[in-house]
Amino acid sequence: MQLSILIPVYNVAAYLPDLLQDLLSELPLNAEIIFYDDASPDNSIAIVEEFMLLYPRVQIRILRGNENIGLTKAREQLLLASNANYVWFVDSDDKVNSAVLAEVLLILSRDQPDVLVFDYDVFFDGSNQLKHHETLSFYPKNNLVHTSGKEIYRTAILDGRHYFWNKIFRRELIIGIVSYDIPAYEDIAYTPILLSKCQSFYYLAQVVVHYRIRKDSIAQKLNLQQVYGLNAYIQQALYADKVVGDKKCQAYLLYKAHLYYFRLCRKLARINLSEKEKEAILLLAKQQYAEKPLSICATILLLLRTGMWGKAFKLGLKSGLARLSGK
Repeated sequence: MQLSILIPVYNVAAYLPDLLQDLLSELPLNAEIIFYDDASPDNSIAIVEEFMLLYPRVQIRILRGNENIGLTKAREQLLLASNANYVWFVDSDDKVNSAVLAEVLLILSRDQPDVLVFDYDVFFDGSNQLKHHETLSFYPKNNLVHTSGKEIYRTAILDGRHYFWNKIFRRELIIGIVSYDIPAYEDIAYTPILLSKCQSFYYLAQVVVHYRIRKDSIAQKLNLQQVYGLNAYIQQALYADKVVGDKKCQAYLLYKAHLYYFRLCRKLARINLSEKEKEAILLLAKQQYAEKPLSICATILLLLRTGMWGKAFKLGLKSGLARLSGK
């Protein structure tokens, strides 16, 4: 099997038909889809089973969990179930450009890159309104490139789009590297590390994923899970410095960590939560933020030394505003 498409499923009955129609109508025979039923309380899996009857030629497997283990652990179970050469984590509430699936499989079979990266666009749930089209900063386009893992790592870090779902990795690269002990944002924490292990990439300059913005998604809500995004940036900054030895990437990731913390505090001030919930989130955020290796001033200096003047100015401005508001 060339490709396993790995899809955790939990309470997404409203969105699955779109994704299933996109995937099953054009999926080549050398790809399979593996679903993980994370004890979903709705009829999501029944919908999958209906589509299996409509598209019997497509290889589909369903793994069933006895209890809800969350997105991160569900992805771990899916990865363990795959024996394919490549794996692609797809979110069950997104959509896929079915017209390019054959080309994706052709590239994987013909060029055999360590990682295939591609563009995506973003739309709002409940409408066809396109928010924006994300074009990656990888070059050259539509070609296999052999290079060092450090170069791929730097390109990906400075590109700023650290997601699993717009990348297809060689499966053997992921095994043993990605830890699934954190409850959220493992893609931010581990995608750059995976890219640093790659020796080749192929940038397909076409939209493959249509990313759906939902009001009830982890990224849009504010809870303890959101704090793990801050931790992911801080840990990546340490990795950039201690393992990769790239000061520019370290500066950029610390810049992202500082801004993430400021944004978290602003959201916390205006969101409708109990004081107890707010205190718990703020306490964890402050604990994580205290682990950053460089202060704001030191980060600004590092940004200046590595040529990121605009980001240094923005961080200084945001820091000043945060001090004025008492954060």
